[in-house]
Amino acid sequence: MLFLGSANRDPRKWSDPERFDVTRRAAGHVAFGAGIHLCVGQMLARLETEMIVAALAARVERIDIVGEPRRKVSNSLRQFASLPIELKPA
Repeated sequence: MLFLGSANRDPRKWSDPERFDVTRRAAGHVAFGAGIHLCVGQMLARLETEMIVAALAARVERIDIVGEPRRKVSNSLRQFASLPIELKPA
């Protein structure tokens, strides 16, 4: 059984897997599946994400966490129930 909550966190594959790193080489992770189970919409999802992040980066100098993040309990996914942030204008 594959637990997506533990995917992409294998220290044998990723250096410092607990740290969020936007510069980490994405090849080999399981976010969009692989082989015959590859997500057919992955290129659209990647393009949408790139456009949103670029638009946000052009308007915001910093993003600060301003409260305690609360995890959502799940047997298969790692996710937040809430993540209070504050956007600092550029």
